[in-house]
Formats: sequence, C-alpha cells, structure tokens
Amino acid sequence: MVKLQITLTSTKGYKPMSTIVEITDKKEYLFKRKEIHNKAIVKICAQRNMTLKDLARFGYTEIKTREYNPEAIAKANAEKYEQIKAERGWK
Repeated sequence: MVKLQITLTSTKGYKPMSTIVEITDKKEYLFKRKEIHNKAIVKICAQRNMTLKDLARFGYTEIKTREYNPEAIAKANAEKYEQIKAERGWK
C-alpha cells in the first residue's frame, strides 16, 4: 500500500486543499492517474461540502501529487525546528 497526498491549488489565491489516497503500488499511479485524481477530487468535495462547480469557481485547477510518508515528514519538520532554534538562540 502506498499513500499519495494529492493537493489542489487555486489560481485565484485561495489556500490549497489536500487529501490522502491509498493505492496498491506506484505503477498503478502511472496507469490510472486520471482515475486517482478524480477519486481525490471527489473525496475533497465530500470533506469540504463543495461541488465540482465550486472548485472551478474558486480556481482549483492545478493538481500536485507526492508520496505521503509521515515518518519522513516528521523527521524533516524536527530538523527544521532544530535549525530555527539554533538560528534564534533558543534552548
């Protein structure tokens, strides 16, 4: 199981919206990209109580995809926090 974070970004300056979608392997994304994007868009619409027309009206037309790995994200955030602490002289 591979988790993908799919993010919709707005061309009109609204905040990005994202969701997590699970797929069996990375090859599935290569062959079924459009279906996976549609699944994510439907999931975002359900989470935000929006319709597809609402997304288009607010300018959510760009899609970004990345592999979702919570351990790697937590590690990167911890390193970033330590760097900020060192720069500001915090203990």
